[in-house]
Amino acid sequence: MDVSVVLPGQLGPSELAAWRRAQASHPVLDSAFLSPEFAVAVSRSRPGARVAVVRSAGQPVAFLPFERGRLGIGRAIALGVSDVQAVVCEPGMGLDLPELVSACGMGVWEFDHAAYGLEALAPWTYVTGTSRVIDVADGYDAYLREGNRGSSRTYRSLMQKSRKLAREHGEVVFEFSSSDLSALATLVHWKSSQYDRTGRFDRFARPWVKGLVSELAGSTAPACRGTLSTLSAGGRLVAVHFGIGTGTNLSLWFPAYDPAFAQYSPGLLLFLKMAEAAASLGTVSLDLGKGTEGYKQWLASREYPVASGRVEARFLPSLVRHIEVGTQRRADSFVLGHPQLRSHLPGVLNHIDRIRR
Repeated sequence: MDVSVVLPGQLGPSELAAWRRAQASHPVLDSAFLSPEFAVAVSRSRPGARVAVVRSAGQPVAFLPFERGRLGIGRAIALGVSDVQAVVCEPGMGLDLPELVSACGMGVWEFDHAAYGLEALAPWTYVTGTSRVIDVADGYDAYLREGNRGSSRTYRSLMQKSRKLAREHGEVVFEFSSSDLSALATLVHWKSSQYDRTGRFDRFARPWVKGLVSELAGSTAPACRGTLSTLSAGGRLVAVHFGIGTGTNLSLWFPAYDPAFAQYSPGLLLFLKMAEAAASLGTVSLDLGKGTEGYKQWLASREYPVASGRVEARFLPSLVRHIEVGTQRRADSFVLGHPQLRSHLPGVLNHIDRIRR
């Protein structure tokens, strides 16, 4: 296998063109998380970020963004916050994954949101889940008609809450793409508070995550555009979301709302406003990411499978990692298989996050 490993910023024009062709070859690859721009942004705060370039007859045909750590242990790039991971290549390309991992100087490559080439990853998968999608390809009205969503009790209740919010707090204003950095700072504060309330590890406690989000907030690249959406009532911010998109697909990444306005369901109202605005701009889908939350199930039009696991290439590092995370794997699988535990054992989820970190 002809593999070269480079820094994301070292990719040349022919490699970038081949990467974009590969992304365009399959709908699941249409994600800002799989763009070269995302890899470059991560590399600015994560020095271990690399890209493996696979060549055939001298031409680049496949790309694996990854991070290499100690003892040959590697991970998907930005593991823990990236919502889509994959070897970026055209369908039908037969790649020897252990050989690819070995050629990258890794004994193990871990992934937790692999969404493409799952057949090839099956021998190394230990948890499977689903990522849910809001499909507005046929317009927002068609989305509301789908499954009678627009006439459902949930939708009618949301519209009543929207009117009540305006009546009690002032005009409700939505902005799909805001440049208000103070709103981004508020999002980080609210999200950290939410992690604390629910017993989850605070991802924004990692400086590199804050740096990555701040950098991507200013990104205007077509394949990785930062989008900050806000919902205000009477001039007061009540809900905010930051995501990254490709123009045809927007990944819903970090949503948050003011708990003082929880009775109005501002988060759901914001998502509906975003879906309506995205449809008018030609966006085909909004990716809600992995999770079994009720709001995702109600909002989603469809879903696609994702997987967690690790590709093993060498015995010794694989054995070391197996010992290191064996308990975490069993606990992770058990909790994910029993969603009801989320409300009773938030500390378990927090513990799993800390082990993974």
